[in-house]
Amino acid sequence: MSPPPPDAPGPDETLDAIGTAGVQVLQRREGYRFNLDAVLLAHFAATEGARQGRVLELGAGSGVVSFLLARQFHRGPVDALELQPAVHARLARGVGLNGLEGQVHPVLGDLREARTLLPPGGHALVVSNPPFRRAGAGMRSPDPERALSKEELACDAAAVVAAARHALAPGGGVSLVYPAARLTEVLGLLTAARLFPRALRLVHARVEAPATRFLVHALRDQDRGLEVRPPLIVHGEGPGGYGPEVAALMDPPRTAC
Repeated sequence: MSPPPPDAPGPDETLDAIGTAGVQVLQRREGYRFNLDAVLLAHFAATEGARQGRVLELGAGSGVVSFLLARQFHRGPVDALELQPAVHARLARGVGLNGLEGQVHPVLGDLREARTLLPPGGHALVVSNPPFRRAGAGMRSPDPERALSKEELACDAAAVVAAARHALAPGGGVSLVYPAARLTEVLGLLTAARLFPRALRLVHARVEAPATRFLVHALRDQDRGLEVRPPLIVHGEGPGGYGPEVAALMDPPRTAC
């Protein structure tokens, strides 16, 4: 019996679709799995960031943000930097699965070593959906892949900001998503690195609920003032229980029979 094709899911993997452009992502069944934050970040970065120029994703995981940027939002080419070899291998297989050869370039490496891995000022846009939780805060997952993806074991927010600063061309922008509770910390790190916050958007589960996440876009060496965008409401009466804006990002529109 011939082996399965390299882009077919293995016995411990799933193949999941997301977005309106047919993006497919290989994920470990018991490992870290993407969530809505990836879609919101890709849309925010495409909306706020440069329309042209090379893109870098820091901590790309299985590639969902990079794939969405390239296929659904027509940004790129994208360099997708991932630390974990097994996750990077799934990312590389996903490039072929999505027909994105030449548009998404998997890079195996540690963002803390950005100065040796990446050319200085080589990217117009940097994006990252980094580990959210500080090391030692809360219960650590016994699964190493999940633990590294959720907790700041291999990098922290300061390292993400430093890597973005190194990679960005003058006037380029970085888009990040973080828990709302870390807003002051992250804005401070960005400003200290002369990555000046330009656009901020708070994410709420429902209209009446407090913010759970924030999306921020900052510009290298350009302090043009901060604009606070309207809040993004995730849940509502739209398809899948989402609000209309999120629903429009998640599923291809249905055509009438």
